[in-house]
Amino acid sequence: MTHKSAYLILLLTVGIKVASAEDLQTLYQQALQFDPNIKSAQLQVEMSEAQRSQVGGMLLPQISANVNISGNNQNIDNHNPSLPGNPVTSNASLYNGQRYNVALTQSIIDLPKVWNWKRYQNIVAQYQSTNEEAAQTLIHNVIERYFQALEARDTLSLIESEIASTQKQVTQMQRQFEKQLVQITDVYELEAKLDLLVADQIAAKTQLDIALQGLTELTGQPTKNLAELRTDISFKELKGSIDEWVTQAEALNPGLSAQNKAIEAADDNLWAQQSRHLPTVDMQLNYYHTNTGQPGYQNQTSEVDTEMAAVNINIPIFSGGTTSAAAVEASKNLEINKQKRIAILRTLIKDTRDSFLSTNASVKRISATEKALQTSTKARQAMDKGFQYGMQTISDVLVSEDREFKAKREILQAKYAYIKNRARFERATGLINEQFLQTVNQWLTLAKS
Repeated sequence: MTHKSAYLILLLTVGIKVASAEDLQTLYQQALQFDPNIKSAQLQVEMSEAQRSQVGGMLLPQISANVNISGNNQNIDNHNPSLPGNPVTSNASLYNGQRYNVALTQSIIDLPKVWNWKRYQNIVAQYQSTNEEAAQTLIHNVIERYFQALEARDTLSLIESEIASTQKQVTQMQRQFEKQLVQITDVYELEAKLDLLVADQIAAKTQLDIALQGLTELTGQPTKNLAELRTDISFKELKGSIDEWVTQAEALNPGLSAQNKAIEAADDNLWAQQSRHLPTVDMQLNYYHTNTGQPGYQNQTSEVDTEMAAVNINIPIFSGGTTSAAAVEASKNLEINKQKRIAILRTLIKDTRDSFLSTNASVKRISATEKALQTSTKARQAMDKGFQYGMQTISDVLVSEDREFKAKREILQAKYAYIKNRARFERATGLINEQFLQTVNQWLTLAKS
């Protein structure tokens, strides 16, 4: 195989790996197709629209027709007392009959129907907000679980690199011990550190498997090759005051909007139940055509046409207490929905404030841990040199290495905490959407080897 061919194969292999890396946008599209909550929310909207159409149809004219076609066999026995023996004569006749009826009924005054129609208007709006909430929840879950997996993978990578470095140190220390340059306690301390790192590695692998399973739950298929977080991201603090953001969250959060519509629907239902005590008025138009087909008597026709116009007034008097009980039930349901709104609002305010403060705190934490990493790296390098010249013990070196390792891990945690808190803030304020997901997706790089 020529060097040129080998180079081309290498490029193709790298290209395949890059192309197979799955970013946020890719996993979101997969989750959008397979997420049952999204489908359920959409079906709820369609179902409520069908229910609204049913209720609205009750306010429109109701037209019905009835057709009756009959075959008749008539036998008439005639007694003639004027003749001897009172003979009986029978007359039999066969004839067909037809009856036609067309009726139109239109509600004129029916407040329960009107309030019920308004109720379903609000129910449709409620489920539309619920559908929007499900879409925002999916975006948030994809972002949160994706970066949980990235954090778990980077933590595992960091531990594995530390294990490789410590393994080399253990090998070098054993050789120095064989030459009686160091004490056996120095070897033991390094081996103890290595054992602890191996234990951390096991825990980190478990966390990575759990995080990847969380993504699989969303997409319905396994996820293996994730993109990487870019190193040149500018993490910025959120502007504005907390109170302003809380006000915006109250106005835009779809979960709270859905509960507001649920309260309006429950209030309409209460009015509907209370109005059942009131009279209802409807107009009725009827047309009847009857043709019995029976032979006429003294030239009388068997066809009759009847037209009727009526106004019906229904006055409810007593229904066994069911109307009053239904009104009590509706009032309790209204109060339940108001209490639910209080709970949702309190949670929303807490999430908005917590995510706002945590996002801005993460920016400061990133800056602080970057400085801590610089100083801990310098301290570790100084300790290494001091140990080489016999001025520092292995315990001092291990302490400095642990500080450097901790600083690296805290930088990772701070960066991922910023992203997850920012996504939580966008969701609480009702601003999270596909555009925000695309913005976060730009923080990733597909150059994963």
